[in-house]
This record gives sequence, C-alpha cells and structure tokens, in this order.
Amino acid sequence: MPTKPAPTDAPGAAPGETPTSWLGVALGLSLGALAAYHFFKLPPVLPFLLQQYDYGLFAAGAFMSIYAAVGLATSVLLGSRLQRYGMPPFLLAAALFLILGSIITLSAPENIALMLLARGLEGLGFAVLAIAGPVLASASASHRHKTIAIAIIAAWIPLGQLIALAVAHPFAGSGDWRPIWWVGIGLTVIIIALAWRTGARHVPRRRGVTDGGPAPLRDFSRHKRLTLVLVAAIFTLWSTEMFAMLTWLPQYLVDVRGLGAEAAILVYGLPALLVLIFNLVGGFLLRAGVPLAPLLAFSLVLQAAVWFLLPHLNGALYGLAGLVVFGIGAGMTPTCLFAAPGVILGPANAGGSAFGIIMTGRSTGVLLGPILLPPILLALGAWSAVGPIFGSICLAAAIAALGLGVMLARGGRATLS
Repeated sequence: MPTKPAPTDAPGAAPGETPTSWLGVALGLSLGALAAYHFFKLPPVLPFLLQQYDYGLFAAGAFMSIYAAVGLATSVLLGSRLQRYGMPPFLLAAALFLILGSIITLSAPENIALMLLARGLEGLGFAVLAIAGPVLASASASHRHKTIAIAIIAAWIPLGQLIALAVAHPFAGSGDWRPIWWVGIGLTVIIIALAWRTGARHVPRRRGVTDGGPAPLRDFSRHKRLTLVLVAAIFTLWSTEMFAMLTWLPQYLVDVRGLGAEAAILVYGLPALLVLIFNLVGGFLLRAGVPLAPLLAFSLVLQAAVWFLLPHLNGALYGLAGLVVFGIGAGMTPTCLFAAPGVILGPANAGGSAFGIIMTGRSTGVLLGPILLPPILLALGAWSAVGPIFGSICLAAAIAALGLGVMLARGGRATLS
C-alpha cells in the first residue's frame, strides 16, 4: 500500500518539504537574544560600576572579553557535538552556566577574580546559545524562508542589547544594577524551558552518515572549508571593531559628550535599534538575489567611514549622523555573515559544525575588541585618535569580503536564493 505523502499545504512549503516553523525561528532568536542580554547587561551600568568598585579599564574590558575567550576555546567543539548529540542537553548546560555566573556576580561584585569567574561561566552559556540559536532558526525554516530566518536570527545581538538597555534604564539614576542580573536569571529559566522541546524536534541528533540533517564538514571540498575559514576571519575583524564600540560607547558618551547615565543609555540604544532594522533589510536584499560578498563589503565600508571620520564628528548633529550610518552598516554585516554557511555549503548543510567555525572567528574579535581599545586610548591620549585604527581594521574586513566574493564565484555560488 503506498505511503501517503506528508502534507505540504502550509504557506511557503515546496512539495515534499517541511513547512517553516515560525515558532522554531522565534525561539532560535530568543536563545540568541538571551545570550546577548547576558553579554550586554554590563556596558550600560559599567560607568557607575567602575566608580563604585574601581575595577580599572583593563579589568572592565576583561569582563567583556572573557566571554570571547571561552567561546574561542569551545565554539568548534560545541558546534560539532551539538550537531551530533542534539540540542536539549546543551540548553540545560547553558542555563546552568548563566544562572550560576549571575549568582556569583550578585554575591561578590567587588572581587575582580570572582567577577571574571562569573563572566567566564556566563561565557560558556553564551557560547552554547550563540550556536544553538542560529542552528534552531535555520533548521526551522523551509528553503523559501531561509534568508528571512537568517535575517531574523542575525538580529539576536541588537535585540538582546535593546532588552538589556530597557531593563537597565529605570535603574540608571539610582545606580542599582542588581535587578538587571535577576531579570537575566528569570529570562534564562523561561526561554530555555520553551526552547527545550522545539530544539529536540527541529535539530535531531546525527550519529552517522545515513542520518538526516546537515552533512559533516569532512564531506565537503577543501575549497569550501577554506571559504568558511575566510568568513571566520572576516567575522574576527568585524567583531573586533564592533565590540570595541559596543563595549566603550557608553563610557565615551559620558567622558567626551558629557551625557548623564540615563541619556547615554538612550543614545547607546540608537545604533542597536538601527542594527535590528537593517538585519532584516539585509535579509530581504539577499532574498532578492543581491550577491552576498559585495553587500558585505559595502556594509563594512560604511562602518569604516564612520571610524575614520570620528575626529570630525564634534557636534551633536554630526555625532548622531555617524551613529545612524554606523547602525545601517552594522545591521547588514551579521546577516551576510550568518548567511555565508548556507551560500557556501547549501542551505540544508548550514548546521552546528559550520556555525561553530564562523562563531570561533566572532569570539576572537569579541576577545580582542574590548581589551584592545583601553591601551590604544591610554597610548594616544584621546578618543578621537582611536577612530582611524578601528577604521583600518574594518577596511581590512571589507577587502577580505571582496576576496570572499572571488572564492564564492570559484565555488559556483554567490547568492543564497
């Protein structure tokens, strides 16, 4: 008796293709936003934490970079293990690390060593969710909706950042930072619980070559694997300049622009909001058939221009214009980078192993950016002198993106559509 085919009448589903689970996409985004919330809960309150506990600039930068150090050490291993064993046990581990790290911070905020330990534990949870979120969102989308799902998941960092800013803003005047950590614990419990069953359903284990799901990287050509490594290198350069800005912009607004804590948080939120919007714009451009590498290079050039012009962005109007242009470019960049595994390997093979490689590049940049700016600032003596250095890093990423275009052309694919 012939087997009845699975129904495919859901919108956007091709014959024989599983329809898009928008719940899965939303929960993938939620996992990423949860990770970003824990990372970005620190910068909005960093000015008065520095005042209250006198950590020093280097220790404060290390509190951000420790996340990246952990991610750099674990991302490739986590990506391959998540693809092999499935998502649920890793989600539980992430929740444990995030909650334990938050409790240590609440218990001993004045102890630099314990703060580093706490942020390191949170970094382990972040490293898991930074891979699990994109994998779940991508796996939940049909081929037709793959670019939109990628654009949505690329918004995980600005979304988590905006949530952290919204939670921090009411407490900015009083300097009471602890409620921000308690909210993080509550969000962790809720989101991990919601994602548990959905992750098990959409990201199955892959124990052997005959199993479903993404093919292992060893099945692909050396050229494709090297192209993934180039994407990781671009991610490193971009994350270096991006997370230098994201970590130290509130301090810059207080020190140079003379803003109060509440006003600095509001201004800090502007580029995050624009990044969120242009994540989606980038997704629609890729879906329309715009080649990935030129769009990536263009977005990086926009950000480099703002860094180079930083010494001249003196007035409030010019400063806001710079933040707008930077936010536009920084929004399209991660959409292109998260779409790259699907372009290189094919949408069906953009799994944990591929994301583990590119997230290693991201973690390297997040490690370097926050701790690179303080010694440069101390050596040069002025915030405006920092701009051209990070602009050069961003310009190098744009040149590498053009090289990516050449490699994609050699591999026979330049777009995701």
